[in-house]
Amino acid sequence: MPGPHDCFSQDVSRQSPSLVLVTGATGFIGCDVVSHLLRRGWRVRAFTRRPLPSTADHDRLDVVRGDMRDAGSLEAATKGASVVVHLAAVKRDEPDSDDVNVLGARRLVAACLASGCQRVINISTQSAKIARKGTYGRTKAQADEVFHASPLDVTTLLLSLVYGEGSGSVFTTMLKSIRALPVVPVFGDGKWISAPLHVGDVSSAIAACIEHDKTVGKLYDLGGPNLVTFDQLIDRLAATLGLHRYKVHIPLPIALGLAHLMTAVLRRPPITVSNILGSNQNTAIDIEPARRDFGFDPIDLSRGLSLVLGWRPSAGENDLTAEALAMAQYLMGAPLSRELIDRYADASHTLLGMHSPKPELVFVRRHPWALPFMDAAVGLMRPESLLRKKLLLMTAILEATPNHAEYFLKQPASPFEALRVCASQAARTIVKAVIGLLLYILVRRRI
Repeated sequence: MPGPHDCFSQDVSRQSPSLVLVTGATGFIGCDVVSHLLRRGWRVRAFTRRPLPSTADHDRLDVVRGDMRDAGSLEAATKGASVVVHLAAVKRDEPDSDDVNVLGARRLVAACLASGCQRVINISTQSAKIARKGTYGRTKAQADEVFHASPLDVTTLLLSLVYGEGSGSVFTTMLKSIRALPVVPVFGDGKWISAPLHVGDVSSAIAACIEHDKTVGKLYDLGGPNLVTFDQLIDRLAATLGLHRYKVHIPLPIALGLAHLMTAVLRRPPITVSNILGSNQNTAIDIEPARRDFGFDPIDLSRGLSLVLGWRPSAGENDLTAEALAMAQYLMGAPLSRELIDRYADASHTLLGMHSPKPELVFVRRHPWALPFMDAAVGLMRPESLLRKKLLLMTAILEATPNHAEYFLKQPASPFEALRVCASQAARTIVKAVIGLLLYILVRRRI
């Protein structure tokens, strides 16, 4: 899906790059950046720890496997590149945060110097500016210093909250909570101010910085044109989804205690100390220098949310739309574009035909919350049912879409983690099956 602004300015002072290396290419922002640069006609080398989906094949795309902790893989990846867009980072306050974020920056600088790649677009965060930093904010601030102390031509972009399609972002976590919970927990007083920024505007800003020499050596704030509090953002998201949600505020000391506990117990905690500290300290977000130097002109929040969340089931809307959105939410907890909804509808008609929907399928169209339970039930009772076939169809579509594929490519970090995940999934499946069987029996009897 093209970003809102494919080009900010025609006043280009630098020649188009021969090859752009993108680190963190399979991440939420990275996927959009790779697609955007390819649309501009540039050659792109995607540096990733995970394989890209087969649909990512492109005659101007080169995929290389590597790791920010591996100097050799960075040296190989930078050879022949004229620009590096650096997105790779550990964001969850993990033990290797310093190794990846700070030492990784040093390894990347050394690799660029060895290969003769002079230009770096470094993607950072507003959390690097707050006074009380968590691990993520601290390591990103240190990495920024590493890049700007080097002899490379560096531009750093300090991003506010980024939203868009895809998984693995703070925005996706917020959506999951709003969709799943009647009462949304807010860690802190909810008065934190952000400038939500569409992911397409990030990609366009990166391309504009590559093309403009005047951005070298500078740090730019990037945010959208609308300043909103955390509470206001939750309300806007809920309203766009057609929902009403209450909020409960968890005092900051308690929230930090919970985050410390989750970080100690879970490999990938849903909330970290960095998340909480970053969403409770305001920063001065000034996008005027970016407007002045490379024509940065981000879309407003209303239009952006309409692009990302505007397609949702409503009274009288097509049943296949309701199915597609419910299944995408169940499978990965992320919004779905109109393009993917249409792809699902076409594939459903072509591969599965025009069947009369069974009662369980009609039920989940009307009550999307029941899909996890009904899936568990029909998996036991009717594994060849139309509902299961449609779920497999949607899974195939999402796995073949670069913006969503990373969600399905996640791998446990160790055998112990794999066993923990399997045990957790088994317990959840049993609970869902029990509830689902009761629902299935009631629905089949039309009670």
